[in-house]
Amino acid sequence: MKNTTITSPSAYTLIKGGIINFTKYLASFYGKHNIRFNCVSPGGIYNNQNEQFVKNYNTMVPLQRMGTPADIAPSVIFLLSPASAYITGHNLIVDGGWTII
Repeated sequence: MKNTTITSPSAYTLIKGGIINFTKYLASFYGKHNIRFNCVSPGGIYNNQNEQFVKNYNTMVPLQRMGTPADIAPSVIFLLSPASAYITGHNLIVDGGWTII
């Protein structure tokens, strides 16, 4: 984000990709035991960040705001519920549209 000191280091990308691919591996390995694995990739979550960062983020993301834990929780509840019984190996993106820009 411009006008802030917050960066997106390569380690973040490596870790995120590793989690997503590990989720897929676990889902394929344990599926025969009817054990499901999914992960959630949230977008920016508001937690009293620098005012300039929040302003810049809100301008860029399609829903024009940072997320809250209350935005993420229903997605996790869905993945834990019987409603997602045939979903495994999935990365559910809950990011206010960040990844479409």
